[in-house]
Amino acid sequence: MKIQGLKPNSSTLAGLLSAFASSGALNMGHYIQNFLDDQQLAMDPVLATALIDMYTKSGLLMKAVNVFDNMETKDVKCWTSMIMGYGVHGEAEAAVVLFHRMEDEGFRPNEVTFLAVFNACSHGGLVAEGISCIRKMVLEYGLTPKIEHYGCLIDLLGRAGLLETARELIKGFTHSWGCYCMACLTSSMQSPW
Repeated sequence: MKIQGLKPNSSTLAGLLSAFASSGALNMGHYIQNFLDDQQLAMDPVLATALIDMYTKSGLLMKAVNVFDNMETKDVKCWTSMIMGYGVHGEAEAAVVLFHRMEDEGFRPNEVTFLAVFNACSHGGLVAEGISCIRKMVLEYGLTPKIEHYGCLIDLLGRAGLLETARELIKGFTHSWGCYCMACLTSSMQSPW
Protein backbone atom coordinates (compact mmCIF):
# COMPACT_ATOMS: atom_id res chain seq x y z
CA MET A 1 0.00 0.00 0.00
CA LYS A 2 2.70 2.41 1.02
CA ILE A 3 4.71 1.78 -2.17
CA GLN A 4 1.64 2.52 -4.29
CA GLY A 5 0.97 5.73 -2.36
CA LEU A 6 -2.25 4.47 -0.79
CA LYS A 7 -3.13 5.51 2.74
CA PRO A 8 -4.54 2.79 4.95
CA ASN A 9 -7.71 3.54 6.88
CA SER A 10 -8.20 2.80 10.57
CA SER A 11 -9.86 -0.57 9.87
CA THR A 12 -6.84 -1.72 7.86
CA LEU A 13 -4.44 -0.60 10.58
CA ALA A 14 -6.60 -2.16 13.29
CA GLY A 15 -6.53 -5.46 11.41
CA LEU A 16 -2.75 -5.29 11.23
CA LEU A 17 -2.49 -4.48 14.94
CA SER A 18 -4.74 -7.43 15.77
CA ALA A 19 -2.54 -9.75 13.72
CA PHE A 20 0.59 -8.37 15.36
CA ALA A 21 -0.94 -8.82 18.83
CA SER A 22 -1.83 -12.43 18.08
CA SER A 23 1.62 -13.24 16.70
CA GLY A 24 3.61 -11.31 19.30
CA ALA A 25 5.11 -8.96 16.69
CA LEU A 26 5.20 -6.00 19.04
CA ASN A 27 7.88 -4.18 17.00
CA MET A 28 5.46 -4.05 14.05
CA GLY A 29 2.79 -2.65 16.35
CA HIS A 30 5.20 0.10 17.39
CA TYR A 31 5.82 0.76 13.71
CA ILE A 32 2.07 1.27 13.18
CA GLN A 33 1.82 3.62 16.15
CA ASN A 34 4.81 5.63 14.86
CA PHE A 35 3.19 5.69 11.42
CA LEU A 36 0.02 7.11 12.99
CA ASP A 37 2.03 9.80 14.75
CA ASP A 38 4.08 10.65 11.63
CA GLN A 39 0.98 10.87 9.43
CA GLN A 40 -0.93 12.72 12.15
CA LEU A 41 -3.83 10.32 11.70
CA ALA A 42 -6.73 10.54 14.11
CA MET A 43 -6.89 7.93 16.81
CA ASP A 44 -10.47 6.73 16.43
CA PRO A 45 -12.01 4.16 18.81
CA VAL A 46 -11.41 1.25 16.40
CA LEU A 47 -7.71 1.96 16.13
CA ALA A 48 -7.26 2.80 19.80
CA THR A 49 -9.03 -0.42 20.84
CA ALA A 50 -6.68 -2.43 18.62
CA LEU A 51 -3.67 -0.70 20.22
CA ILE A 52 -5.03 -1.33 23.72
CA ASP A 53 -5.55 -4.99 22.86
CA MET A 54 -2.06 -5.34 21.38
CA TYR A 55 -0.35 -3.70 24.34
CA THR A 56 -2.24 -5.71 26.96
CA LYS A 57 -1.55 -8.97 25.10
CA SER A 58 2.11 -7.98 24.93
CA GLY A 59 2.35 -7.35 28.69
CA LEU A 60 2.54 -3.56 28.37
CA LEU A 61 -0.42 -2.54 30.51
CA MET A 62 0.79 1.02 31.12
CA LYS A 63 1.12 1.66 27.37
CA ALA A 64 -2.46 0.44 26.96
CA VAL A 65 -3.60 2.73 29.79
CA ASN A 66 -1.78 5.63 28.13
CA VAL A 67 -3.56 5.00 24.81
CA PHE A 68 -6.91 4.72 26.63
CA ASP A 69 -6.40 7.86 28.72
CA ASN A 70 -5.40 9.92 25.67
CA MET A 71 -8.42 8.93 23.57
CA GLU A 72 -10.66 11.85 22.67
CA THR A 73 -13.61 9.63 21.76
CA LYS A 74 -14.39 6.35 23.47
CA ASP A 75 -16.95 3.62 22.76
CA VAL A 76 -18.07 0.53 24.66
CA LYS A 77 -15.49 -1.63 22.86
CA CYS A 78 -12.50 0.40 24.02
CA TRP A 79 -13.83 0.51 27.59
CA THR A 80 -14.32 -3.27 27.48
CA SER A 81 -10.86 -3.84 26.04
CA MET A 82 -9.26 -1.79 28.81
CA ILE A 83 -11.32 -3.56 31.51
CA MET A 84 -10.22 -6.87 30.02
CA GLY A 85 -6.61 -5.67 29.97
CA TYR A 86 -6.69 -4.86 33.66
CA GLY A 87 -8.23 -8.26 34.40
CA VAL A 88 -5.64 -10.16 32.37
CA HIS A 89 -2.87 -8.35 34.24
CA GLY A 90 -4.29 -9.26 37.66
CA GLU A 91 -5.60 -5.76 38.34
CA ALA A 92 -9.15 -6.83 39.25
CA GLU A 93 -9.90 -3.82 41.42
CA ALA A 94 -8.77 -1.44 38.66
CA ALA A 95 -11.03 -3.33 36.23
CA VAL A 96 -14.04 -2.86 38.52
CA VAL A 97 -13.22 0.82 39.10
CA LEU A 98 -12.96 1.37 35.35
CA PHE A 99 -16.27 -0.43 34.84
CA HIS A 100 -17.97 1.98 37.29
CA ARG A 101 -16.26 4.94 35.63
CA MET A 102 -17.60 3.73 32.29
CA GLU A 103 -21.11 3.74 33.71
CA ASP A 104 -20.60 7.14 35.35
CA GLU A 105 -19.57 8.58 31.98
CA GLY A 106 -22.81 7.36 30.42
CA PHE A 107 -21.68 4.27 28.52
CA ARG A 108 -23.92 1.19 28.52
CA PRO A 109 -21.98 -2.05 29.11
CA ASN A 110 -22.77 -5.02 26.89
CA GLU A 111 -22.49 -8.78 27.47
CA VAL A 112 -18.79 -8.77 26.61
CA THR A 113 -18.13 -5.95 29.08
CA PHE A 114 -19.77 -7.95 31.85
CA LEU A 115 -17.78 -11.04 30.87
CA ALA A 116 -14.56 -9.01 31.21
CA VAL A 117 -15.64 -7.76 34.66
CA PHE A 118 -16.66 -11.26 35.84
CA ASN A 119 -13.38 -12.72 34.64
CA ALA A 120 -11.42 -10.02 36.47
CA CYS A 121 -13.49 -10.56 39.63
CA SER A 122 -13.01 -14.32 39.41
CA HIS A 123 -9.24 -14.13 39.14
CA GLY A 124 -9.02 -11.33 41.70
CA GLY A 125 -11.25 -12.99 44.31
CA LEU A 126 -13.77 -10.14 44.27
CA VAL A 127 -16.84 -12.20 45.14
CA ALA A 128 -19.14 -9.38 46.27
CA GLU A 129 -18.32 -7.28 43.21
CA GLY A 130 -18.92 -10.23 40.87
CA ILE A 131 -22.30 -11.02 42.40
CA SER A 132 -23.23 -7.34 42.36
CA CYS A 133 -22.33 -7.10 38.68
CA ILE A 134 -24.41 -10.12 37.67
CA ARG A 135 -27.39 -8.59 39.46
CA LYS A 136 -26.73 -5.29 37.73
CA MET A 137 -26.42 -7.05 34.35
CA VAL A 138 -29.87 -8.59 34.74
CA LEU A 139 -31.83 -6.07 36.80
CA GLU A 140 -30.42 -2.76 35.64
CA TYR A 141 -29.43 -3.47 32.05
CA GLY A 142 -31.91 -6.23 31.18
CA LEU A 143 -29.21 -8.48 29.72
CA THR A 144 -29.54 -12.25 29.86
CA PRO A 145 -26.45 -14.04 31.17
CA LYS A 146 -25.06 -16.71 28.85
CA ILE A 147 -23.09 -19.84 29.67
CA GLU A 148 -19.84 -17.83 29.65
CA HIS A 149 -21.20 -15.49 32.32
CA TYR A 150 -22.35 -18.38 34.49
CA GLY A 151 -19.01 -20.10 33.95
CA CYS A 152 -17.14 -17.06 35.29
CA LEU A 153 -19.55 -16.74 38.21
CA ILE A 154 -19.21 -20.42 39.10
CA ASP A 155 -15.42 -20.09 38.84
CA LEU A 156 -15.55 -17.04 41.12
CA LEU A 157 -17.63 -18.87 43.72
CA GLY A 158 -15.52 -22.02 43.45
CA ARG A 159 -12.26 -20.14 43.94
CA ALA A 160 -13.79 -18.58 47.04
CA GLY A 161 -14.79 -22.01 48.37
CA LEU A 162 -18.51 -21.26 47.98
CA LEU A 163 -19.29 -24.53 46.22
CA GLU A 164 -22.77 -24.93 47.67
CA THR A 165 -23.73 -21.48 46.40
CA ALA A 166 -22.33 -22.39 42.98
CA ARG A 167 -24.27 -25.65 42.98
CA GLU A 168 -27.50 -23.85 43.84
CA LEU A 169 -26.86 -21.34 41.09
CA ILE A 170 -26.51 -23.94 38.36
CA LYS A 171 -29.54 -26.04 39.20
CA GLY A 172 -31.43 -26.20 35.94
CA PHE A 173 -28.40 -25.22 33.86
CA THR A 174 -27.17 -28.63 32.72
CA HIS A 175 -24.51 -27.06 30.50
CA SER A 176 -22.84 -25.52 33.56
CA TRP A 177 -21.94 -28.76 35.35
CA GLY A 178 -18.53 -28.84 33.71
CA CYS A 179 -17.80 -25.40 35.16
CA TYR A 180 -18.98 -26.59 38.56
CA CYS A 181 -16.70 -29.64 38.40
CA MET A 182 -13.77 -27.38 37.55
CA ALA A 183 -14.69 -25.08 40.45
CA CYS A 184 -14.68 -28.11 42.78
CA LEU A 185 -11.27 -29.10 41.51
CA THR A 186 -9.92 -25.56 41.90
CA SER A 187 -11.37 -25.28 45.41
CA SER A 188 -9.92 -28.63 46.49
CA MET A 189 -6.49 -27.64 45.13
CA GLN A 190 -6.57 -24.61 47.43
CA SER A 191 -7.54 -26.55 50.54
CA PRO A 192 -4.79 -27.34 53.06
CA TRP A 193 -5.21 -31.14 52.95
